[in-house]
Amino acid sequence: MSTYGYGASKPKQKNDKSNHFSLIHWGVLVTLILILIWSPFQFGLFNAQDTYFENPIYWSILIASILAFLAIGVLLQLKKRNHDQSDALTLFVFLLPLTYGVSSLFAASSYLAVNAIFIMLTYAVFFVLTKLTTGEEKINRIIQITLTGSAYAVVWFGLMNWLGNGKPAAAFIGWFSRLNPDGLYQQAVWVDANGPRLASVFQYPNTYAAYLMAFLFAAVFYLTTTRKAVSHAVHSFMLVPIILSILLTLSRSGLVLLPVVFVLVLLFVKPARQILWIVHLAISGAATLVILNTVSAIGNQVHLNGSGSSSLKGWLYILVASAVCAVLCWIVQRFLAPWLERKLEGFSMKKWANALLPVGGTIIAGVLLIFLLGTGLKNLLPESISSRLSSINFQQHSVLERITFYKDSMKLVADYPVFGAGGGAWSALYEKYQNNPYESAQAHSYYMQYLVETGFLGFIILVAFLGIIYWKYVQSFRNAEETKRNSYFMYFILATSILVHSVMDFNMSYVYIGIIVFISLGGMAASISTEPLKKIKPNTIKAATASILGIAGIIMFITSLLFIQASSSFAKADKTLVETKNFNQTMEYLNKALKIRPTVPEYAAFKADLFKQVYTQQGDEDFFAEAEHTLRQALDKQPGNRILLLRLIDLYEQKGMDSELYKVLSDNAERFPWNMTWYDKYMAVTLRQGIIINNESPEKKNEYMDEIIAALRHVEQGVEHLKTLPEGQLQGREFRVTITMAMNAGRAYIMRGEPGQGAEAMNPYLNEDLSNADNRELARWYVGATIQNGQVDQGWYDKLISMDPEEKERIEQVAGMRFLK
Repeated sequence: MSTYGYGASKPKQKNDKSNHFSLIHWGVLVTLILILIWSPFQFGLFNAQDTYFENPIYWSILIASILAFLAIGVLLQLKKRNHDQSDALTLFVFLLPLTYGVSSLFAASSYLAVNAIFIMLTYAVFFVLTKLTTGEEKINRIIQITLTGSAYAVVWFGLMNWLGNGKPAAAFIGWFSRLNPDGLYQQAVWVDANGPRLASVFQYPNTYAAYLMAFLFAAVFYLTTTRKAVSHAVHSFMLVPIILSILLTLSRSGLVLLPVVFVLVLLFVKPARQILWIVHLAISGAATLVILNTVSAIGNQVHLNGSGSSSLKGWLYILVASAVCAVLCWIVQRFLAPWLERKLEGFSMKKWANALLPVGGTIIAGVLLIFLLGTGLKNLLPESISSRLSSINFQQHSVLERITFYKDSMKLVADYPVFGAGGGAWSALYEKYQNNPYESAQAHSYYMQYLVETGFLGFIILVAFLGIIYWKYVQSFRNAEETKRNSYFMYFILATSILVHSVMDFNMSYVYIGIIVFISLGGMAASISTEPLKKIKPNTIKAATASILGIAGIIMFITSLLFIQASSSFAKADKTLVETKNFNQTMEYLNKALKIRPTVPEYAAFKADLFKQVYTQQGDEDFFAEAEHTLRQALDKQPGNRILLLRLIDLYEQKGMDSELYKVLSDNAERFPWNMTWYDKYMAVTLRQGIIINNESPEKKNEYMDEIIAALRHVEQGVEHLKTLPEGQLQGREFRVTITMAMNAGRAYIMRGEPGQGAEAMNPYLNEDLSNADNRELARWYVGATIQNGQVDQGWYDKLISMDPEEKERIEQVAGMRFLK
């Protein structure tokens, strides 16, 4: 029988003690297994750039620091291992956190930038460790089993939540994961305008779809290569739950990119196996479609109507379909697979053989997809899935929105081209550069976000790192024997699936997903066969790698402990305030957190809020001063942070400190060009300041009036711009000229001695509903401006007088105002 070999290969790299594990190897395995099982249930270690999600991330950094020390031990044990050029990658990978370190010098948010550095160091440690250890066959196999096993657990966890068994599912993981007050895992199932969407541990269906796609192809790969009956049964049984879960995410990006990744992966599989992949996916896909309507309907009942009575029925459908699929897949592997291998053995030796079926299959799949979407066949699917399929086009909102994100990213990059704006730059700065008032703390592309954070220097290094690994992997894959190919091909599947999907989503913002990718890249690097090192001595590489791991490990260990302490103190402060209302105890915890991490905006905002509350209750100026000092001190380290600025604005508003309020709103207006509330307050306080200046130095008032008029023009131009958005694109937050904006602009013109222009500014925003006080006031100022201009608008004058006769006197007061030009 064919072995699908392409030629001779290097013998497998094994340590001398290949028949048993050393204590260090056991330490590596136990630690890896624990983190790969623990981390997905910590919301996938989502780096959401806020304190709610940060503590588990710091624990993962602490675990990575321990792995760094263990990696040194592994490295020192590899005395007789042949070192080649691929070992330089263990040094190259540390350029990634280094570029984040450089970009932190120009960071928009020092807090987020520091977090990003340590996350990248974590990735680097996992890469090096996998590169060093997966040459050992048993370790390699255990890592792959752990990755796959934890993924399968995530799939069943998601389906339990979908079918209304969220509490039993939470009971399994509640002792090490965070649950909501109802005893459920938060947002395992999304409910939005499209209906329920399965998200499992990630709280985000699109990332879950990317994750499922990766492990779907891994399952098919194992199914077509394993010789063990148990392994065959497990992987074939999982095909239906995985495909079902992908469809229940309602992820359009997942459905669009799944065939792309499938074709890329198939290019590395021999023709006989390609056919087997397609057959297995066809069987499992058909089995999934048979049960899809029923399972989808049960999920809708659970999450829209609160009914979980059909849960057992759902499980029966899933388990029976999975069992039938497993049996059919076994028949295919038992009888069809050997026959295909014999028949296509000669054909498989042709250079272009691997490409024929994927390319041809892509064309056929495209035709079938068009046929499906263009006919009534799509109506056989559940309505939620059918409508999502029908909406796949380039004029759809999510596509247009992503294009906008990417364009806005390039505006940001233009201001920080070389080194970027540091980790978390998009979250910290996107409002300044956005094309319309959307809300998204993620750039929805790993590569665009990386470019924004590290600039072209960091981006080029990332592309070079990935390019070298993939190029060398492909070269080694061609020359390797089948056994070695199969030993590492799962890593290629996982890394490729996630990295391709990350072109248009923020999967890599989940540290758990990033760990999987860098473990996979390390596994790919371990399979690379290159020429021995010539110019650099192997011991030099080993010493340099060990030194970097040691330094990184020490820094990560100490820093993560401190960050965990700060995060825990902040959580205790919050809990203490809720449960006991004890100000002093709460403040003690907060001060401890801020002493360790003074750059965290939420820590400072919380402390300032406490001082503000006490000031409100007691009127003690010392508490007000402390609140102001806390916010100012934090803003020195996080300039432009919206949370801190809004707290400062509230503080000054409470005390009526218009001079300080004006400075904050004026100095930071350009940071928030689409914040309607910001501009409303800005124009109002600027007018009040202008009136004060008019009383003191009338000749200076026009500087303030010009600011108000410019602000109105900015908002009006923004409103006109929003009208140019493509038809399918939503504008995001509300953005319009408010009554008070128009009125303040009109008053500014009047104070400039230009009542005619003031009337023109106010006229478009007049409202017939004069029972509303704001509408009535605007109309009053408008009529007063027309009288000043010598052309009274009699219609609106009469409306006001008929509404309230006293308006006549008020209008005369406005009309009688005179100011120096």
